[in-house]
Amino acid sequence: LQAAFINHKFRKYSEVISRRREIANYYHKNLCHVRSLQLPPPPVENGLHFDVYQNYEVLAEKRDDLKDYLSEHGIGTLIQWGGKGVHQWERLGFNSIILPKTENFFNKCIMLPINMSIKDFELDYICQKILKFY
Repeated sequence: LQAAFINHKFRKYSEVISRRREIANYYHKNLCHVRSLQLPPPPVENGLHFDVYQNYEVLAEKRDDLKDYLSEHGIGTLIQWGGKGVHQWERLGFNSIILPKTENFFNKCIMLPINMSIKDFELDYICQKILKFY
């Protein structure tokens, strides 16, 4: 049953990748000049950064304030792993390890919406709200 489901999903997989890359490109074009954001590399067909954009994760200054602001305007975002690197999970026993670059990443990371049902006017709304915030 699982194989049949996946086989069905694979029929439209190239469309899924194409749409996700369109969304990533839209975000990049509209947000690349915001100094308070660090975006992933934009879509490149035959380059080193061919990404299917499973997620669209950015590093944002004032990340928690941005998340709250977007939520107030009906925009859902996610913070991966609850904003902690694996080495920060006390129950795993790694809490004595200090990884400043990883910790900086997890203090700033936020995932923007990139699902298949999102419409272009919704992308415009998201980008306008982010621009207004910064």
